Amino acid sequence: MATKDSGFVTIRDVAQAAGVSVATASRVLSERGRASKETRAKVWRAATQLGYKPNLLARGLKRQKTDTVGLVITDIVNPFYADLASGVLNCAKQFGYHVILCATNEDEQQENEYLQILMNQRAAGIIAVPTGRNLEIWTDALAKGVKLVLVDRELEGLSQADTVLLDNFSGAYDAVSYLIGLGHLRIAIINGPTTTTTGKERLAGYVKAMETAGLSLSDEYISVGSFKISGGYSAARQLLALPEPPTAIFAANNQLGQAAFKVMHEQGLSVPEDISLIVFDDVAWASLVDPPLTVVSQPTYAMGYFGMEALHRKLELGSDAPYDVPKKLILPPKLVARASCCAPRDTAPADERRQHMADLQQNPFET
Repeated sequence: MATKDSGFVTIRDVAQAAGVSVATASRVLSERGRASKETRAKVWRAATQLGYKPNLLARGLKRQKTDTVGLVITDIVNPFYADLASGVLNCAKQFGYHVILCATNEDEQQENEYLQILMNQRAAGIIAVPTGRNLEIWTDALAKGVKLVLVDRELEGLSQADTVLLDNFSGAYDAVSYLIGLGHLRIAIINGPTTTTTGKERLAGYVKAMETAGLSLSDEYISVGSFKISGGYSAARQLLALPEPPTAIFAANNQLGQAAFKVMHEQGLSVPEDISLIVFDDVAWASLVDPPLTVVSQPTYAMGYFGMEALHRKLELGSDAPYDVPKKLILPPKLVARASCCAPRDTAPADERRQHMADLQQNPFET
């Protein structure tokens, strides 16, 4: 029996090749209902030889459930989300789920459209990084029975969803405290929107560290915009153009850090001798540039993996489980000191700065 050369192989093709009815072929291939051992062997032999592949989506629609889950992220080019998606995909594969990836580009209208698509296709559940500006649509989705897990960001006002997050406040607090410990007094932050919980918590960590050290807060050193490279580029240029520019910059994600690093080089500044830079996120390039960057590392892959595990648990419990209460997992950050920070030029002797750099650069990959 030859494999069908053109078009999709249907269950009708399998039934005809096996010499059985479509209903019988369907029962055998879906492993439901009765059929003799001989009939089962004929149907599976025909299906294999024809190269038949079941339409998983159509099967799911009939059962009012699919083996597909949606993953909604905000920025497909951000390496942070590539790591997070990798964790989701690998966990989903272990549990037998297929993943539909949606990228909202931080646009609430796109977020709404993708949510409607996933609901219309009866996705088994959704893992999402919310934009932070669409509380109503997610509340409505939960009311309609959608299984939802939020990762990376919470959605304020939505307490019914499981969440897998980072302790953003502590990560920012530790980063800024590290700079203060080196002697920096003029520390700027380049942050994303505070409509997101990540942006809000990282700014709060910055503020708390400055206040704890007794340092004054200056609005001109606090830049709040987007989490994208373009936003970071504009912010860094404005900060470095100040009459009294900062001696250190804390960039609240890897793309903002990438932009700030570029501006520093464009303006002929030496990092860290002229200005220190610390970045939230330990993506691959951060340890490969010269100098390798001091970062706040977060377990991004684990965040995605645990998010998929949480969704799987919710799906296994079913909609009527009385103990399916929302759960929150908060993962710890880790400060990784490399070579992009040292004492500010106006407080540290040159010999001390050089020794500090030599100590850090003995092995730039050692954490």
